[in-house]
Amino acid sequence: MPDEILLDVQRLTHRYPLTRTMSVKALDNLSFQIIRGEIYGLVGESGSGKSTAARCVMNLYRPQTGKILYKGIDTCYPKAFRANRRMLQASRQLVFQDSASSLNPRMKVCDIIAEPMRLQRITPPRGTLRAEAEFQLKYVGMDPGYLDKYPPELSGGQRQRVAIARALAMEPELLVADEPIASLDVSIQAQIVNLFKHLQAEHGFSFLFIAHDLAMVEFLCDRVGVMYRGRLVEEAPAAQLFARPLHPYTQALLSAIPIPDPRRERARRPLEFHGEELPPESVWIEASPRHFVLKDGRDER
Repeated sequence: MPDEILLDVQRLTHRYPLTRTMSVKALDNLSFQIIRGEIYGLVGESGSGKSTAARCVMNLYRPQTGKILYKGIDTCYPKAFRANRRMLQASRQLVFQDSASSLNPRMKVCDIIAEPMRLQRITPPRGTLRAEAEFQLKYVGMDPGYLDKYPPELSGGQRQRVAIARALAMEPELLVADEPIASLDVSIQAQIVNLFKHLQAEHGFSFLFIAHDLAMVEFLCDRVGVMYRGRLVEEAPAAQLFARPLHPYTQALLSAIPIPDPRRERARRPLEFHGEELPPESVWIEASPRHFVLKDGRDER
């Protein structure tokens, strides 16, 4: 039985206007798929278009061209989006990088977690919104005593756990996490990534994980796509990509991963990628099963 595709992003292009006549291209013909139940990692340096891709997937931005098919529904088509708005808002959830700005500082934790259910008029499975919030809070490893606290009273890791609990309260089929650990201490990052891994195994949701910490991506993700200047330059199962990167940009990116051994770290010489423009005749090549790389089409003739 073939894998079921939950999210299918097709040839997405998005520009940010600078003036009336000038714009900057953030996404350039971007395509990728997420299979139901898998964790797909999207990596690349700052400015490569990862966050723009996440916001387009969640319909926060409307791309200039391309399609985003979620469960077969083209969410870029206004009529289709309006017809399925309730389902789309409930079954797709987003966790932002900055939990401090994504949580209302004037709302208690209990109300923050319960808010999506209240807005969607969903009957809480555990009877009351407070009981549901308490269950979700326990599920992400926090004591019910935090229910009546406000976000400014919490640490960064605790706020991020509250944001995750709010997202999971809707039992989503797709969770999009945009650099969810970037602003946290290293020890807290490990806790949050382990939490994500546990929750995904328990719930079985599909997961788009966007990050620049490659070690965390290798640990968490099933497949990884590497973005450079708005385009996908390589995609492969995580173990395969980290063992045998093929694109020069991916090779440079992976060579920059720090090594815990101080002696080896001092001797390490990261590869350099000098920001070459992607050739206009680039083609997507399957170098080995499920391992794709963007190559100059002229080299393939």
